[in-house]
Amino acid sequence: MVDTPDKLCIICLRKLSSLLKADQFLWKKQIEEHVDRVYCEEIQQAKLNVNDEQKRKHHRGESSRTDGESAIQSIDNSDDKILFNSSRLFIEYFLRGYCSLNSILTEHLVNHLVTNDQLNDFTLSLFSSHTTSLKRLVINIKYLSRLQCHLFNQHPNIVELEIIFKDSNSNRTINMTNEVFYQHICPSLYSNFDDIYTIYGPFILHHKYSRSPTESRRPSLTNNPILRNLPNSSDEFSHHKLLNGIFSNLHPITIDRLKILSLSHYKFFAATHSTAVRKHSLVDMSPLIKCSTNSSSTMTTPMNFIPTNLRLILKFTNLTSLNLSSTDIKNPCFDIIIDSLQNLETFDLSSCRSIKLFNSLLKLSTKLKWLNLYNCCFHMQQNPSIMHILYQLKHLEYLDLSNDNTFNDNNNSIIDNDNDINQFLRDEYCLPRLKHLDISGQKTISSISLHRFLSKHAHLQFLGLFLTNEKYSSCIFDKNDSCYSKHRHYTYDLQHIQTTAITENDLILYEPYLVEALLRYRDRSGFVQKILYYVFFLTRSYHPKKQTRLIELILHVMSIHSNLQSVQMASTACIYNLTRAPIAERIHVKYLAQIVQATMNVMATFPNQQQLQKNCLLTLCSDRILHEPRFNFYLLATLVMHNLQNYMDLAIIQPGVAILSLLTTRLTISECAELGSAINLKRLLQLMEQQVDRLQSMHINQNQQGLIGPTDETQQTLIDIDMTLSHPQQLTSDDTLRFCLSLLWNLTDENPVVCENFIQSMGLQLFQRLLHLFSSDTIALTKIVGLLSNIAEVSHLKMYLYSIDIIPLMQKYINEAIIDVAFSAGGILAHLLYGQVDDEINVELCQQMRDAIVTWQNPHTNMVTYR
Repeated sequence: MVDTPDKLCIICLRKLSSLLKADQFLWKKQIEEHVDRVYCEEIQQAKLNVNDEQKRKHHRGESSRTDGESAIQSIDNSDDKILFNSSRLFIEYFLRGYCSLNSILTEHLVNHLVTNDQLNDFTLSLFSSHTTSLKRLVINIKYLSRLQCHLFNQHPNIVELEIIFKDSNSNRTINMTNEVFYQHICPSLYSNFDDIYTIYGPFILHHKYSRSPTESRRPSLTNNPILRNLPNSSDEFSHHKLLNGIFSNLHPITIDRLKILSLSHYKFFAATHSTAVRKHSLVDMSPLIKCSTNSSSTMTTPMNFIPTNLRLILKFTNLTSLNLSSTDIKNPCFDIIIDSLQNLETFDLSSCRSIKLFNSLLKLSTKLKWLNLYNCCFHMQQNPSIMHILYQLKHLEYLDLSNDNTFNDNNNSIIDNDNDINQFLRDEYCLPRLKHLDISGQKTISSISLHRFLSKHAHLQFLGLFLTNEKYSSCIFDKNDSCYSKHRHYTYDLQHIQTTAITENDLILYEPYLVEALLRYRDRSGFVQKILYYVFFLTRSYHPKKQTRLIELILHVMSIHSNLQSVQMASTACIYNLTRAPIAERIHVKYLAQIVQATMNVMATFPNQQQLQKNCLLTLCSDRILHEPRFNFYLLATLVMHNLQNYMDLAIIQPGVAILSLLTTRLTISECAELGSAINLKRLLQLMEQQVDRLQSMHINQNQQGLIGPTDETQQTLIDIDMTLSHPQQLTSDDTLRFCLSLLWNLTDENPVVCENFIQSMGLQLFQRLLHLFSSDTIALTKIVGLLSNIAEVSHLKMYLYSIDIIPLMQKYINEAIIDVAFSAGGILAHLLYGQVDDEINVELCQQMRDAIVTWQNPHTNMVTYR
């Protein structure tokens, strides 16, 4: 039941997303075929020494589509088409404008596509002006090219623009293109094929031929002069060209109206730019310098050029908010931005390590309300110091001076009451309007200065004190303290919990501050690692009260820092603590599904990190996690099997086989056939054999300890051990061996392919040994005989059972074993008898089976779970 509009919106977005995926698959397949055909024609034409450009124009066609046209492009004068008339796509009906979206719904759609990594040239074409209305726009340029930037010219009402540059490959090349990138990129339905061939062609051809099994018979890409002469498609996906394309195509009214701009992580001076690109990206800025009204410029180094895209920012003269966090902006450019954008009220310069001088901020003293200087470098700012500059920004309501010490500019942690920051805090007139102050990581803060500051700022709503040396317990926890406020939020320094004994009450006390820290610092990897360490430390012994909230935040952190091993290591350890029994029963199934998905992402991203893989397997080794949520069972099974193939560590093998034994009950027969390949079965049988040898050695060692006596009895001891090895006694299986047996039993169920792989991998010989070693272990024996019954069901394989002298053993089991074993043993005998002709039927065996079966008692529980 849909009981809220938000839930209905999510359902509709998911449906729209699935329709777009189907459209993109069809369109991309047609494009790939057509690009390959044109490429092969060009290769053939080159061999005939015909002019390449004439051939391309003749065979490719010059048609392009606009929003009202058919989804068909002519290739030549024949009937060949990229899409057939019968293949109308959903996106075409949407772009007819039957159901236009207002600005709110358009914003939801954009955010959904960005969140799910679906924003590319194909889906960006949705945002035509007669079907959508853009006011607040978030763009992740991860899978975009410059081809669709012209769409932004159709939207004159954009007031907020955030462009995300967080993908690592800022300048794509064909050789560095990975499979994930290729699967996500897709050209627009309305792009000219010439452009598609030029920009996407090299990626399509590289993907097609590098993966082709007949590569040796294909034309060589690396040696082909035609492909080498194609324009460098990496430029069309580069951050520089994309930003230039977006800015250049903005509507003139948007340029005038834009209030909020975010370019976080963009590299204006990126070293990865080619020489040609760098020449294009740099322009003379000397006129701007001459026009600057600042006679006492803070620029200390001569610099006569500025990146083009930085110059384009100066057009947005009405900007009130600018985010340049984690960019490589330098002082001369920083000064020019402040000179040109005099209306800035919000300025994010966090992690801008190339800015050394901040004097220009004084020009915004009457406007600036929000300033983020997290992880900035202040050691070169002298006369005035950074604190003297900040002191004059009297309108500030938000100030972030936190530092996670990642760059270790100043490791001084000696508390000096007379240093700049303590004097700043003690000053009676220090930033009177301040509502948010974050000084986390500032290790020289004194409690006296902080207490004085709080006494003058009773209206302060947030104070960040994470990773500071001083303890401020009285003003935070003591309700009788004059600085205490129940409405104020904190992030608190928890370093002392590592050296003091803590109780469950301590967890209750500190947990809200950890939640607050994760919420505020989730983008900051240096802080996140420490926070997660404290979460792990506190939750390994006690059960948290805010379990669900912690899980939500940790999963979000994992998605943000997906490629950072240290964060993933800490996150998976915390998730393990938060999903252990019995508290796992309190977790909603939707969070269990998210946990499994996040864990699989980690396993796929870091396949060679043993400890990280171990964390993931231990987390997943849970009946509830593997049974209740829905996820890609086969993908997880392959990831776990990869671990079994790569590692010998029992801490990986034990949870690995346990997980697989449960997962295989949820796989299809074809998926079991893939998982039960010959190489995987050989590895599983090898693990079983090693485990049996280990159990046998343990059994011998126990006997040896009981037999050791005086020195003169040593010879007798050796004789006894030799007898034990020659005549092995009965063993009891452990959990690892039992899970291995269950796994093989599940894989071979109704699966002749896996049964054949099992026989070819010498599995029958191992199981013959197991039948003798574990004949008194009913749990193991049930699984062993169950697997043999699966082989007996395959008509062309059951004859191999005679090689292990199976009939005498099964005759024994149908009379003496428990009903579970007897049932499978009777099935094996029945299948073997069924293959005999009339004159070969063993009548005596048939009678023995009948006599045994009539004595069986009905079991009280299910013996076998059928598919």
